[in-house]
Amino acid sequence: MKKLEGRTAIVTGASSGVGRGLAKVLAENGANICICARRMEKLEELKAELEPAGAAVLPVPCDVMEPDQIKNVVEQCVNRFGGVDILINCAQGSMAYCEIEDIDIDYAMTAFKSGALASMLFMKECFPYLKKSEHGRIINTASAAGYDGNEGFGAYGMAKEAIRAITRTGAREWGKYGITVNVFLPIIATDFFRQTQPEALKSLESKSPLGRIGTTEEDCAPLILFLVSDEGSYFTGQSFMVDGGIHMHT
Repeated sequence: MKKLEGRTAIVTGASSGVGRGLAKVLAENGANICICARRMEKLEELKAELEPAGAAVLPVPCDVMEPDQIKNVVEQCVNRFGGVDILINCAQGSMAYCEIEDIDIDYAMTAFKSGALASMLFMKECFPYLKKSEHGRIINTASAAGYDGNEGFGAYGMAKEAIRAITRTGAREWGKYGITVNVFLPIIATDFFRQTQPEALKSLESKSPLGRIGTTEEDCAPLILFLVSDEGSYFTGQSFMVDGGIHMHT
């Protein structure tokens, strides 16, 4: 029996990057997957990739800045699979370089609404079903850009640090229901990043004691798979750096 057999997961931002990679790994480990993002054609591509191996995949288009669309994703997932056991929040906007003096309200609000607010709203909509699950799991996504205060990523970093805050609050409020809430901060190189930014990749690799930057499926997914499984039931309210030792504390 696969580790997540019979469980149902919602993965936001599943059209590309870390969200897509995690959706694949959860499906390969037996979970029913509701995948959502704005680009329906990318969701259909992922569905076509996963279904031949027996995965149950429900693609639902969603702009996470629209609360009604968030509600629709959860409703469709419950109608199709009967509940929600796992929520993986990966969606995030306002990721372009923009220094503080150039940040306008619209750009800052896009960062907040697509990241912290969307994560909270998905948590809220999924809560009744996670509570019924008895092994509810929430994984949010933050970033070293916020943790480090990287220049040019003020709005993005602000939103990502807010996600860490709602993670801790969710862990405290919902622990009594057996729901765990954790957040990870991935420094992961997608195929697109490796192809388009080789110099940036080299710079990151030079900072890691391991001398390499990992991938979602091989290096990030094992941690997430552990946290959403029964084995991860004692871990909650934690921020996990998935960075090959770049942020090692001495």
